[in-house]
Amino acid sequence: MSTNYDLLLEKIRALCMDYKWAEMFVKKLKDDENAFPVVSETQKKWAMERGFYPGRIELYGLNEENYMDYVPDYQYFMLHPMNNHFLKWLDKTTLKYVLNSNDCEDTMPDYYVYVENALCGGRFTYLMDCPEDIPKDKDFLWKLLKKQKVLALKPNSGTSGGLGFIKLELRDEGIYENNKLISMERFEKIRDTIRNYIITEYVHQHHDLAKVWPDSECTLRIIMCKDPAEDKYAPATWSCAVSYARFGTSVNGGASNLSSGGVGVGFDFETGRYKDFCIRYKRYTSDGIWRLDKHPDTKAEWRTKGLPNWTYVQKKVKDICQQVSSLDYMGLDIIITEEGMKLCEINSHPAIDYEQVMCGPTLSCPKVKAFFECKGLRDFHGKDFYQAYIESQE
Repeated sequence: MSTNYDLLLEKIRALCMDYKWAEMFVKKLKDDENAFPVVSETQKKWAMERGFYPGRIELYGLNEENYMDYVPDYQYFMLHPMNNHFLKWLDKTTLKYVLNSNDCEDTMPDYYVYVENALCGGRFTYLMDCPEDIPKDKDFLWKLLKKQKVLALKPNSGTSGGLGFIKLELRDEGIYENNKLISMERFEKIRDTIRNYIITEYVHQHHDLAKVWPDSECTLRIIMCKDPAEDKYAPATWSCAVSYARFGTSVNGGASNLSSGGVGVGFDFETGRYKDFCIRYKRYTSDGIWRLDKHPDTKAEWRTKGLPNWTYVQKKVKDICQQVSSLDYMGLDIIITEEGMKLCEINSHPAIDYEQVMCGPTLSCPKVKAFFECKGLRDFHGKDFYQAYIESQE
């Protein structure tokens, strides 16, 4: 027997999962089956009927006593979207304007240019932090790079044609794209072909974080959820569901995202203190060991250590939550700098799988559990997922 994933996708969509998210849900199931192949049919049935991918039995140590403490995959995908129409605040360009008051002004990097989409021909729209002394012409990006030495080019939404994040740097009289030496011809191609991109200040990490991995910036992922209101007139309060730091590795060019081969280590939101271990996606391991006690390349350990500038960063996270309190659920991506912090972006429905290993079972926190149940987590049933899976076997 094998799974017809195209048929499964049709059946998952018929259960009213968001059209695009259903495609991601099925892909992640396929990834799970490849990463954790030794799962019996009995275990598979048990996990899926509770909404989990089968590999979560090994990943989380799931059993009958603890599974209710974990956010299940099927229900989490069915909850999308959890934010209302204020979701539009979260594209990167709009967010810069939204966070321009109430002690949030210094949380975003400098914004220089928005490169418009294909319908507008990739026109340069110059933004609030654009240097006034650089002529607005075809050589603008080159002169900006010469002035700043390093720039960040980010898709405003999605992947914008698959180029993803680009770090442009000028050093040793050479041009580097994501730390790889490139030609002027390649630089000009980037300039002329990017669409729906913003060009911003490149944010450098704190030196303590560079000791762990120096070749790319450590980014924190902090998932905050708004507490259900007992008094509809009271100001919003927020609880932290997930908090972890992501470091690059030698896998796949040194990117810090776990999906690109990076490692993650949880930390306590109240204290900034690291957990003892880090994890990586199993598909990036050569020996199948995905839980590690030190960085796989630099051998840095986290025991007894914590994040720099954490008191300041924690306050800024709370300020941001209050500023965008019309939203209910968000994953903040943050770089801690020498002076404080910068916010890279906010995700509206971030991943929450390996995160529950790094940070512990999400629903074990009463306020977080109340949030998810208020959103309707228990309104969806894993038996529907398992039935769709069985009907997709060939």
